[in-house]
Amino acid sequence: MAEVKQGKFSETLIAYHPGVTTMWIAGLRTFSTKPGMDVENLACARWLIGIVVWMGIGIACLLLYKLLGQWMALAGFACLAYSPLFLAQTRRVHTDALATIFILLTVLLFLLYCQNRKYRCYLILSGISFGLAVLSKSYALVLLLWVPLCLFLFRNQEKHIGQFSTCIAEGLCFLNCAVLTGIAFWPIFWTPLFGIMTLCLLGLTITLSKGMRNKRCSVMLILAACIGLGLLCIRATQTVWHIFDKVNWAVTTPHEVEHFFLGKVAYDPGWLFYPFVLTIKSTPLMLPLALIGCILLWKRRKHSEETSRQFQMALALVAGVLLFTLCLSATSKKFSRYLLPAFPMLEILAAIGFVEGLKWSYAALRSCFGTEATKRDKRPLVVIACLCFFFLQVFPVLALHPYYGTYYNLCWKVTDITKIITVGEASGLDIAAKYLNEKPDARNLVVQVSPLATEFVYHYFQGPVYRADRQTNLSPDYEVIYIRDSQIGRVLQAGTLNGELEAVITLNGIDHVWIYKVR
Repeated sequence: MAEVKQGKFSETLIAYHPGVTTMWIAGLRTFSTKPGMDVENLACARWLIGIVVWMGIGIACLLLYKLLGQWMALAGFACLAYSPLFLAQTRRVHTDALATIFILLTVLLFLLYCQNRKYRCYLILSGISFGLAVLSKSYALVLLLWVPLCLFLFRNQEKHIGQFSTCIAEGLCFLNCAVLTGIAFWPIFWTPLFGIMTLCLLGLTITLSKGMRNKRCSVMLILAACIGLGLLCIRATQTVWHIFDKVNWAVTTPHEVEHFFLGKVAYDPGWLFYPFVLTIKSTPLMLPLALIGCILLWKRRKHSEETSRQFQMALALVAGVLLFTLCLSATSKKFSRYLLPAFPMLEILAAIGFVEGLKWSYAALRSCFGTEATKRDKRPLVVIACLCFFFLQVFPVLALHPYYGTYYNLCWKVTDITKIITVGEASGLDIAAKYLNEKPDARNLVVQVSPLATEFVYHYFQGPVYRADRQTNLSPDYEVIYIRDSQIGRVLQAGTLNGELEAVITLNGIDHVWIYKVR
């Protein structure tokens, strides 16, 4: 954002995930104050990101209402608003939460368009949302595989001559809107050449949209739109080739920080990592309800046109989950938060399963006890189901506020989760810093911190802080050990300075931070 203020637009090309939306939203504060990474600026940036994400959830629930009705929308809101991994990422000044909400809006808007192709505004808005998703993080490009699959699922069963050309026109309109959005919001493209090319592509997109409305998408018009899109994409790719080079590096190169997975320390945890993340970071009801919803819709798919459409939507959501899981599993660089886009889709499937399960239960009771008895029992059935949903799905998440990153599925309570997968998300380090700040003459205390925790403690602790793997002439008074450093073997849990254990920070039943007093 500092480069944008100074007009250095070429300097906004930074990482293999563009992070443009994070730059705009989190950087708003720098227009009124000095830029920096202090706690106050980060807190304000997090607040702004939280507002955008909550607005996105509200829009997503409105779209769910249009797609599936009011009860599905209410259940979907409950599932989305209290998804623990999603909540944890909204509290970070990073790219994943923003990318996920834009991916979710892209999916829902595109499903709305597929449901009724008369409303092209949904297709245009879906393309804009996809452009924002790609600007947030590069893994949103997985949707390029999902869109044609979705068009195939919702294809017109009555074959006609113009069907293929119509699908081509729809895909072009979607991609054009995404490209135009990317160029409009990424300052690196703010040059006269891109301005002229953008106006040309915008004209072609408007003409293409009108042709779709009149069902007159000629071959020449489609060809012209393809050429315009191709030329602009080639020039844009040349401008941001550094991004694609970094994406290739990220896909083929494991992270420099090791993982602890299934009792082993490895840079690439392998293909089983993300399936385990789905089970560990999900709520107890999410996966079972998602499966129940798909089964019940499949059994009722021929009862009416509405249930048939709902089953197609469920298939499209399942396809999205599978595509993200498979594509991300094929990469060498893995983190649990990378799979975040799959969770909202599963939460919507869980909402479908919850409502469909209630309908099925009510129908089963009516067949067993008759209509009159069932009417009396309907309200208690709904109340009991909602209470079970709250205590299994919502309350365990709320109880961890604000450390949602420490959540793991209640079904894993029978085992020690720290022996299976890396835990942490930097949770508890602020508590450790606060504990040390309450010591007498805290500003003069020297603290040695395990490597992966140093930058977090540094922002909160008043006194000098240094990494355990860096040489210094300072004489430490305390040593802080973070669980992730201990899990991957960088620093022993007992520390390196033969200190005396003074305090342990425990969150969700797991010891996250150990504080040793050095003699």
